[in-house]
Order: sequence, then structure tokens, then C-alpha cells
Amino acid sequence: MSLNCEKFYELEFYNSFVIVTIFKDVLLTLDKANIVREEIKSYYKSKDFIMITNRKFRHEVSDEVFRQGQPSNMRGLAIVSKEKTERDIALIQQKLYDKSFAFFTTLEEAKSWAEGYFIN
Repeated sequence: MSLNCEKFYELEFYNSFVIVTIFKDVLLTLDKANIVREEIKSYYKSKDFIMITNRKFRHEVSDEVFRQGQPSNMRGLAIVSKEKTERDIALIQQKLYDKSFAFFTTLEEAKSWAEGYFIN
């Protein structure tokens, strides 16, 4: 595992998945998302991976973040939150994302899903 913290986000890198935590009250715009994506791209290069977003802090994600396309080697997206409102938001965001998409209430569930995703 590798950990990197910046002003508005934290990344935890694992072999086949990355956990992204956006800090409280951040509006994740396309420009900010591109900063996060570049760091992830630098780590995984062309290797396939799953992104887990840990929504333990309330923040907003601009629809354009989903519409502008995800990295081609990003195979799926898991959203983690215990909050029902986050689940409702995720259901709307799911329509904007065209790859595997899942919602979990714990990080452990999401990690298990991500690890199992690449097992043949």
C-alpha cells in the first residue's frame, strides 16, 4: 500500500485498486478530478485497476467528472458510504458511468469486491 495526501484528497494505492477520499465540503470539478486521475495514471500506468471512492466526508462531484470519461484501464467504480443520501446520489451518478459500478457500506466489502474482480 502506498499513501499520498494532498489538499483536497487522499489516495491509498493497492495492487489492483485505489481508495480515493475527497475531503469535506470539496466541489470535485473536472480540473480537480484531472489532478487525481493524473496521479492514479502515474501509479498504475496501463495496468487495470478498480477505483473505490470512500465518501466518509460530505462533498459534491460535478457531473462533468463522469461525462469526460474515465481512464481506459479503470475497470470499475465502487462507492462506499453509510449514508442513505450518498446511496441516492450514487444511483444518479451510476447512469453517467458505463463500466462496473457498485455501492457498499464498508470499505472491507468494497476491497473484497475489487480484489475479486480480477480473479478468473
